[in-house]
Amino acid sequence: MATAVIQPVAVPVGVIGSIRTFGEYGPMYEVTGMAPANEDGEPMVSILVIESGETLDYELEAVLADPLKP
Repeated sequence: MATAVIQPVAVPVGVIGSIRTFGEYGPMYEVTGMAPANEDGEPMVSILVIESGETLDYELEAVLADPLKP
């Protein structure tokens, strides 16, 4: 049986706690913390969609591509 190796992920300073939007005009969300990697091993973060109150996991790469909101 293969043993999984967990690689730590460095999250850029300021990502956790940031407010962003899904694309230029999408709803705002807050990055609330790290989440387990997805099946492909991609780093994930937990987010809170401000408008709906929904919490979900979202790829870190997508978060970094989404615009910051003040």
